[in-house]
Amino acid sequence: MSTLDTANARLSADDRYELATRAQNQHRLNSPRHLIMLGLLLLVIALVVLGVAWQTQSAAIDKNERAARDLVKIENLITEIRALELAQADSTLEMNFEPLPDILSTLESIARRAQLESELGLPRNAGSRPEGNAILKTYPYTISDPSLEHLLDWVKISEQEIPGLQVRELSIQPRNQLWTLSVVLARYERKP
Repeated sequence: MSTLDTANARLSADDRYELATRAQNQHRLNSPRHLIMLGLLLLVIALVVLGVAWQTQSAAIDKNERAARDLVKIENLITEIRALELAQADSTLEMNFEPLPDILSTLESIARRAQLESELGLPRNAGSRPEGNAILKTYPYTISDPSLEHLLDWVKISEQEIPGLQVRELSIQPRNQLWTLSVVLARYERKP
């Protein structure tokens, strides 16, 4: 029930205030804030769940990639072990694993034949690691040359002409007027 005077067209300040208060109360009833707050809360929860799921997925992807890399390494080692076992059983393959005392001079002569402009020099941090009945000898080189073709020819000819030599690592970087080749050559040798 309204206490407003309908005969009087002009509203007093109290009547206007009462009318505004009723309109405001009705507006609050027609648009409840708790539904908006509930929607915002659900949005925040969804974003948190999305963030946790994304981190979990990233961790799982990294774990799978590491496992795949480990699997490739294991398969390569199995292949090398089988090759060593075959070489031990087959006397013709045994020559591939005989120690080569002049391997560094052979690599230098191959570099000259491949027309490398710079001197090959000695490998940096050459190493040997015993593995079963064999020794893995590694020869890391970093060479710069204007011709990428000559650098790759040196690697290819070295692999072809030196028995048992294989490329373990290879990276190529372009420089101003040169190409820089970083390569690790490796060879299994029979223990003396």
